[in-house]
Amino acid sequence: MTTSDMHHPTHSAPGARGFTLVEMALVLLIVGLLAAVFLPATNTLLDNNRRKETRAKLEALEQAMVRFVMVNRRLPCPADGDLPPGNANQGLELAAGGACTALALTNGVVPWRSLGVAQGDALDAWNTMISYRVWGGAGVAGSLTLPDGMNMQALDPTNAGAVNTWLATRGLRVCNAVACAPASAAELASKANGNGVAYVLVSHGANRFGGFSADGNYLGTSSGPAPGPLENINRNTLALRATSPNDFYIDTDFTENPAAYYDDIVLRPTIMTVALAAGLGPRRP
Repeated sequence: MTTSDMHHPTHSAPGARGFTLVEMALVLLIVGLLAAVFLPATNTLLDNNRRKETRAKLEALEQAMVRFVMVNRRLPCPADGDLPPGNANQGLELAAGGACTALALTNGVVPWRSLGVAQGDALDAWNTMISYRVWGGAGVAGSLTLPDGMNMQALDPTNAGAVNTWLATRGLRVCNAVACAPASAAELASKANGNGVAYVLVSHGANRFGGFSADGNYLGTSSGPAPGPLENINRNTLALRATSPNDFYIDTDFTENPAAYYDDIVLRPTIMTVALAAGLGPRRP
């Protein structure tokens, strides 16, 4: 190798140069277009997975409720969702003199400690406490939450008249519309038809509107699309909807319509379903 060879300047190999500003702009444009195409699909997939996870949690809570009824022969009172961590009553059913307290009924969430489950089991996939709406009762004879109020040993489930009489002062209705007169087309679960619900569990969905956080904070502002009138019926911190014809909660399909946005997920077992699952109904000899 000669001296001139040693000092001859080297040249970059073809393709080793950096990106120009135009090329960088094109790359960013392509990335932005891909994100615009695939990000909504990814968010939809994530939301669908969260809805499936929440439904699984609701079904697990339904089994926990059945176990509670088997042992106590009644449904539990709700816990007060407005209580912060460390409060002695957080997660416990609140009752006084055998009846659910007003705060428990107004701020009702799943009483996870009374059910023997972890707090995480009573949170939906968006980390919102699952609301629990149950008949508060107008007296010992009409309450599901008073001691032995769920006892159905003397009730023959094959006798429609006896079931309807029993339901006349118990349970809740479920509808898919704000205006829901008894026996109307909007009524999905009717006390008069023998399929009144024992209780309603509500996940407040992705916008979390109307629920409580795990820290006891009420989520009165939507974290997504504004709630529609159907969600407003299911929201927490309202007095129990126990007076006819407004003794109902809403269960309907997910809708992104801005005028009627609804993303709640509802579990609504009938009184007969709960009673029979817990072994409270008549048994064969």
